[in-house]
Amino acid sequence: MAEVSDENLKSANEGVVRETRDMASVDPAAELRMWLFIRKDLPMPPGKLAAQAGHGFGTCLWLAAQRDPALAQAYVGQAQGKVSVGVKDERELLQAVEECRAAGLVAVAVRDAAHTVFSEPTWTVGAVGPCLRSQLPKKVARLRLFSDYTEPDRA
Repeated sequence: MAEVSDENLKSANEGVVRETRDMASVDPAAELRMWLFIRKDLPMPPGKLAAQAGHGFGTCLWLAAQRDPALAQAYVGQAQGKVSVGVKDERELLQAVEECRAAGLVAVAVRDAAHTVFSEPTWTVGAVGPCLRSQLPKKVARLRLFSDYTEPDRA
């Protein structure tokens, strides 16, 4: 597995993200990932959502590198997995971020500055990781994959 990690890091240093592992041998439970919390009550154009996700993931990885450089390197050396889940509203977004922080995980909430899409500063997304799924607080681990803004509340 060290060879695969070295190959992934080498490609990342060359500016390329690619999967070099044999997926048959990958244990998803042992894989570091990052999670994005997307508000289902706040429709955003795809470009805005991509920018907000970038803020969340980028800040989490930067903070993780400051706190635990080996963890950040291990994440980049793996598949750099990311999972997007939906949260009902701003309250649930901020609660998910706080629960992750209380569990000792790197977690951020992203507040848009209202320069383009929104008329006032707005909490848009949150992010946590890199970490194992088993490290997530139970309520956060149970969040469902994000599918769209009109998804009915199933919680």
